[in-house]
Amino acid sequence: MDSTRPAESVADRLGLERIGDHRFRGRIHEGPSRRSYGGEVAGQAVLAAGLTAPADRPIHSAQTYFLLPGDTTVATEFAVDPVRDGGSFSTRRVEALQNGRVIFTMLASFHRSEEGLAHQVAHLEAPEPDDVPDVDEVFAQHPAALRWTRGFLDALGIDARFPDTPARAHAMLGVAASPRQRVWLRTRASLPDPADPALPDAALQQAACLMYLSDLLLLSATTGPHGETLRDQELQVATINHSIWFHAPIRVDDWFLHDQFGRWSGGGRGLAHGEILDRSGRLCATTMQEGLIRRSR
Repeated sequence: MDSTRPAESVADRLGLERIGDHRFRGRIHEGPSRRSYGGEVAGQAVLAAGLTAPADRPIHSAQTYFLLPGDTTVATEFAVDPVRDGGSFSTRRVEALQNGRVIFTMLASFHRSEEGLAHQVAHLEAPEPDDVPDVDEVFAQHPAALRWTRGFLDALGIDARFPDTPARAHAMLGVAASPRQRVWLRTRASLPDPADPALPDAALQQAACLMYLSDLLLLSATTGPHGETLRDQELQVATINHSIWFHAPIRVDDWFLHDQFGRWSGGGRGLAHGEILDRSGRLCATTMQEGLIRRSR
């Protein structure tokens, strides 16, 4: 690992304190009040739900709604409703609360591992991450885009490599682009190894961290075709709902590709779809996200 990476891992950021059988509390961030990163709240909700589900049932899907902006200086509590435990599936509903108000809700399902028919249509279509220039090189001639990109990567504790210039950077430059963007992602710090029998919650933590990263940039794929009309304009972007289907285990502290497609935009909203593949080309997760996306001035 690069020595410049922060010691704190994404798993540490998502850490929860159990305050009841089905209730958990997240951390408070130091510094001034800021709007919470939606992926952090969603990742903590996945962790809270999984800690109340049978240990032999990994998460296979989660549908979330972001209701109110979170505040990084206020502790978030997660209340889990154990809706059902069937013969092979378990369902959990989670509400995230700050100051007594529900800011987020999630319905998640867990499935006992079993064999079945298998195929995938998605395929890996990108250069290896080691063959892609880092962001400092990609945006060397575009300081505003570099500040924007470096800012969110450092804030979230992740690394990214872009086979294509991201849509938001195109918009900042006033250039139209494809409604598709590809990004290699990984956490900067190592995460618990799911293969270690001494770490029974490691696979759940990896899933929670994948939820954390899956929210990143996805909605912005809908801005690609509109770059020319967005030059020098601020965008108001906020996730309304985010869904993820987990297909196969993945290590998110190793590079994986999130292949993102801006499927539709209109009426101040956008709809994006993503496919998450590991370096071998295995489809590990599918994402869908709808959000607010409009000019703020």
